[in-house]
Amino acid sequence: MLYAVASMWLKKLAALELEEKILNGGLCLAIVGIFLPWIGGRPSLIDTTTRMYSGLGFHTGFIGLTVLALLLFTLLITVVPLTSGKTLVRRHLRPTVRLCTTALSTILTLAALSVLLKVTLESPGMEVRFGVYVSLVGCLIAALYGFLAYQEDHRRQTQGMFQYPPPEPKAPAPTPVQPARDRPDVPPGSNVPPPPPPEEHPVPRPTLPYR
Repeated sequence: MLYAVASMWLKKLAALELEEKILNGGLCLAIVGIFLPWIGGRPSLIDTTTRMYSGLGFHTGFIGLTVLALLLFTLLITVVPLTSGKTLVRRHLRPTVRLCTTALSTILTLAALSVLLKVTLESPGMEVRFGVYVSLVGCLIAALYGFLAYQEDHRRQTQGMFQYPPPEPKAPAPTPVQPARDRPDVPPGSNVPPPPPPEEHPVPRPTLPYR
C-alpha cells in the first residue's frame, strides 16, 4: 500500500514541468543548507572549544527560522496539491506568491551572511561555513525560476487579454431553384408539369362623362 502511494506520488512529481522541478529542487537545497553549519570556530581566545552553529543557531537563528518558514511554505504550494489534491494557493496567484517568498528568502540569507562576516571580523577564531552558501545558492535558484514563472504567467495573461474570438461563419446564400425545363438533369419529354401561366389582371377602361 505504501509502495503504491509512493510510486503514484513520484509519477505526479515526474509529470511536473522542468521549471517546476528546478524551482522545488532549489527550495530543497536551501532547506538542507539551513541545518548545515553556517559558522564555526572558537568564540574567544579563552574558550578553546571549537563550536559549530547551523542556520537556526548563533545570532542569526531568528533569520534562519524565518527563511525556513518561507521555504517550507513555498515548497508546500507544490507538494499539497500532489498529495491531497487540495490547493494551498490559487493557481493564478502561485507565480506571484512564489516570487515574493523566494526573493524575501534570498534577501534574508544575504543579511545573515553579512552578519556572519561581521562576526568573523570581530572574532578571528570564527569562520563562515559552507551551510550558508548552500542555502544562498538554493534561494537564488528558486528566486530565478520563480521570476521566470512569473514572467511566463504574465505573458499568458497579456495574450489572453488581447485575443479576440474567431468570427462566426456566415450561412451560405440560398441557391435559386432552376425551372425543370431549363435544368440539364431533366431529360426532355419527362412528365414534369409546366410552370403555371402568369396571372392576368384586367385593366379598367376609362368611363366617358355623360352628356
